[in-house]
Amino acid sequence: MAPSYRPPRWSLAGAALGLLVGLAACTGPRAEPPERPAPRVEVTQESLRGREGQAEQEGRAPVWSVTVGRIDQPLTQLGQVVVVPDGRELRAVDRSTGQDRWRHPFPVSYRYAVAGDLIVVSANNGGPLEVLDAATGATRWRAEDTQDVVVQQRNVYNRACVGSGRSAKCVVVARDVRDGRQLWKLPADRFARVTDEAIGVRAPHAAPTGRYVAVRLDGRTYTTVAAATGKAGAGRLPSRAWHGFVAGGLLVTTDHDPPRGDRRCTVDIATVDAATGAAGWSGEVFSGRREDGECVKRLAHDRSGVTMIGAGTRLVAVTAAGRPQAVDLRTGRTQWEAATPGVPVDGDDRSVLVRRAADGGELALLDAATGATRWSAPDPGLAGTSASWRSSVTRRLVAVSGAVEQRPVVLVHDVSTGRQLGRYPGWLAGAGEDWVAVSHSGGPDGIALDLYAF
Repeated sequence: MAPSYRPPRWSLAGAALGLLVGLAACTGPRAEPPERPAPRVEVTQESLRGREGQAEQEGRAPVWSVTVGRIDQPLTQLGQVVVVPDGRELRAVDRSTGQDRWRHPFPVSYRYAVAGDLIVVSANNGGPLEVLDAATGATRWRAEDTQDVVVQQRNVYNRACVGSGRSAKCVVVARDVRDGRQLWKLPADRFARVTDEAIGVRAPHAAPTGRYVAVRLDGRTYTTVAAATGKAGAGRLPSRAWHGFVAGGLLVTTDHDPPRGDRRCTVDIATVDAATGAAGWSGEVFSGRREDGECVKRLAHDRSGVTMIGAGTRLVAVTAAGRPQAVDLRTGRTQWEAATPGVPVDGDDRSVLVRRAADGGELALLDAATGATRWSAPDPGLAGTSASWRSSVTRRLVAVSGAVEQRPVVLVHDVSTGRQLGRYPGWLAGAGEDWVAVSHSGGPDGIALDLYAF
């Protein structure tokens, strides 16, 4: 059986599509010399001189600017360092100065995940895995020949196979993220994997480790497995080619493909108790629409960094009438419904960012607990279908980026008031509680990466 379709997670790799519109210098891959010079760190407004699009900038100057080779994953902050995934090298730079704290090369293309004070680096297409100390970059432990690595706050899961094709013999392995100690392994087929999906978790941060994890051992069925012991729970649901995850002791699956003739953008949800297998609530929510009226199917923008917006068992979707709503997956009850139509595109446990349509229109920020509108802002003119569209909602900031006349721009708003704090040419490369990183063309040396503090 072919592996299930999995919608893409948040990634700046999509910005490389800007090559098609003449933006190759900003995000595309570049050949690197055998030895790269030490990064140039520029502090103060001098770092803005000579940049294309300078006239578009509004707001304060960057705290620092560094040169990088390629950025295709979001930056994030851990303690006093900002983690910078730079091509095949992971870097940590000082949050205040931009100076390198450490660098860690990786032999192949990778993705990284954050689990507490550890960083898990794994090969995109199978290969090595390393767990690093975030403060020093030192390797805590490593493993070889891993496939489909999934990281939670306490455990690391992967598939390991001997042989290939239908004759492959595979297992799913769980390890302690702190020391690599094997916790358990289960026989599986070559399409098996532990789900990396969760409500309200933003990449690259790993989901909390609950009592159970959802595993597709045979590629066709989600099974609940005790995270600590590998013992199977009674929870079982068929894989329906979209999302399967555990939330608050429930095994949940979703199907975002409406039945034939259904024009309501229906998303079917099924739940069972993860431990006992007892049937829970099953029903419908709805996804938003694009400006042309087509269903987007996803419950969050595919480049927002979150698979689903919400917290705990509260899932943010829309109603059949197109209004944002929060639904309790335990009961199916609507906890709140927004006063006006819109499509949730991003959010965290406190806020929900809504746009009139999934790919265009004015913005609004809703209170995640009540659905009340905190503020609204005019249409930023950024196409949601643009390869440069990104968004991030943090405790203090809302940042969005997209293309205006084929030129990328980043807008930053205050969470409390909606006041626009800055407008910067480039791509949104990451955001923290009080900072936003913007990447843009840096000339022959590579890509310029600026950090703005608010």
